[in-house]
Amino acid sequence: MPVSQPVRPERRRAPRNSLNPDRILDAAVTLLDRDGIESFTMRALAEQLGVATMAVYSYFKGKDEIHDAVALRLLNTIELPPSGSADPGCELRDVCRGVYRLFTEHPSALPLLTLRPVRGGDAIAVIERMLALLCRSGLRPDEAARVQVALMQYTVGSALWNIRRARALRDESVRDRVRAKLDTLPAERYPALVALAPELMCAKGDGTAQYELGLDAMLRGLLPERPGTTA
Repeated sequence: MPVSQPVRPERRRAPRNSLNPDRILDAAVTLLDRDGIESFTMRALAEQLGVATMAVYSYFKGKDEIHDAVALRLLNTIELPPSGSADPGCELRDVCRGVYRLFTEHPSALPLLTLRPVRGGDAIAVIERMLALLCRSGLRPDEAARVQVALMQYTVGSALWNIRRARALRDESVRDRVRAKLDTLPAERYPALVALAPELMCAKGDGTAQYELGLDAMLRGLLPERPGTTA
């Protein structure tokens, strides 16, 4: 009897004339968030879409153009609070939280927005709002510039820390290994670590809550005290 050959599953093709820039960018965001900017290729994007690679080139010249378009699309997802509130500190807090949320929900935003210049005014709009709020809070121009950089450094750093921590904790054994390591530390050499081990394990739970705790502390320490408030 003739040996039957295994049937290869057909690659699903996109319906004819269904490709468009928005669909390409949707797929690009998915790939970049999942695999990272280093693994992103036009071929992988075409396979994700179920089309020939040249079909993607009909809309975008190459990876750099797609990276720029994705960066601008992600920036547009930052929900800036209404301007003109009575408390610029609260408004500034909302802006920082929006930037943090973007970076944690879309890991690809970190390299796209921090390792290469972004073509477009959306990133500038975020910086402009932060600087304006810092000046409204009573800081001198030089202080406002330095505090804006400090807030962005903390926000970006916290997002990167929590992205990597979340990836590590997907392996359930990681948390057990951390707890076991803390349990074996000699108390006479690391008294603070041993004493606070339960609190440290709890603090690893909610990255957003941890970020907001630090953000509130920074804003209290860096912004001038408003009339009618107490320390």
